[in-house]
Amino acid sequence: MKDLYEKFAYDYDEFGAIEEYLGDEKTFLNKIFSEHGVNNILDCACGTGQHLLMLAQSGYNVWGSDYSNSMIEVAHKNLQMRGYNIPLHQCDFRFLEQEFDITFDAIVCLTNSLPHLHTEEDLLTALRSMKNRLNKNGLLVLTQGTTHFTLTLPSIEVVVNRSDFSRVFVKEHNNLFQTIHVLDLFHSPQRLESNQYDIVYRILLDEDYKRLLSQAGYTNIRVYGDYNMNSYNENSWRLIVVAEALPKCR
Repeated sequence: MKDLYEKFAYDYDEFGAIEEYLGDEKTFLNKIFSEHGVNNILDCACGTGQHLLMLAQSGYNVWGSDYSNSMIEVAHKNLQMRGYNIPLHQCDFRFLEQEFDITFDAIVCLTNSLPHLHTEEDLLTALRSMKNRLNKNGLLVLTQGTTHFTLTLPSIEVVVNRSDFSRVFVKEHNNLFQTIHVLDLFHSPQRLESNQYDIVYRILLDEDYKRLLSQAGYTNIRVYGDYNMNSYNENSWRLIVVAEALPKCR
């Protein structure tokens, strides 16, 4: 599998500093984890470390992994700069057992990470690998911004627009896949260049997650449409899934 973030990782945080995450997401995760007695968490698509920082600041024991070596490098730098020494591993989340021999109370796979996998086989392999790294009745949390509603929005979106930098998404999709063409435009005396990154996601919606998670051995599957725990519907801006790992058979 190609590392789509080999170069993009080093400019990824032009989205904003890794501390700049909505409090609603933190409140949601803390509520879910508190209800289930979660202490140890793996972020298996940790990117540049934003959720690792948020979870560590909330007092959890955290580990991070990502398929991209570049993302791991940037995450390590980001966390070290903020005084956190969190174990980080380069790892394909289809095969977590190759890197981790411990299990966790919760695994998170956030911000459209799982849909980087395009086949049913790969999706089920990943979900089963995550389940096998969870403790009895451990939690899996998946989040994404792709929903029935957001798929109807205009295809061009300006997501960052500063005096020195702009980031534009150009989106297209069919029934199975969404492609986001990320256009980065640096326009300052210090840096004048443009870059394009093309990210292809499998379109996974609420019924897809329910089906795949059931097949992979999860129970108590809940799908929310926002961090206030409102149920997902066709007007939701977010798709958030929480599921429990069924106990392993002896």
